[in-house]
Amino acid sequence: MFGIDFTLILPLILVLVFFYFFILRPQQKQQKEIKEMRSSMKPGDEIVTIGGFYAIVYAIGEENVTIELLPDYNKALITKSAIARIVSVGDAVAATEEDSFEELEDLDNEEIIVDAEFEEIDEDKK
Repeated sequence: MFGIDFTLILPLILVLVFFYFFILRPQQKQQKEIKEMRSSMKPGDEIVTIGGFYAIVYAIGEENVTIELLPDYNKALITKSAIARIVSVGDAVAATEEDSFEELEDLDNEEIIVDAEFEEIDEDKK
């Protein structure tokens, strides 16, 4: 009588299954890992905030964390959600020292850099 045609519902079910396994489940897993990382912090851990500041955890509360900002060791109070990851500052410094930068070649004496020309504007001509 009023039979349901499963061929019409099957694409909808497949889309929902796709969203669950490829979007929702990985996002929930990542949020769980971040929550575990933030709850496992202890004083003395080196962290990076979401703003990119390197710091050392000084004290931990329920919602907030007191940190010492590097390199001056100024203290700041931030929320736990502002912590991006736990790192080793020594590793970060070593990584930046290994980066190679291109050095600018010395200009020959023959090459002269000329500033762009500009025109003075007289206010009287308006």
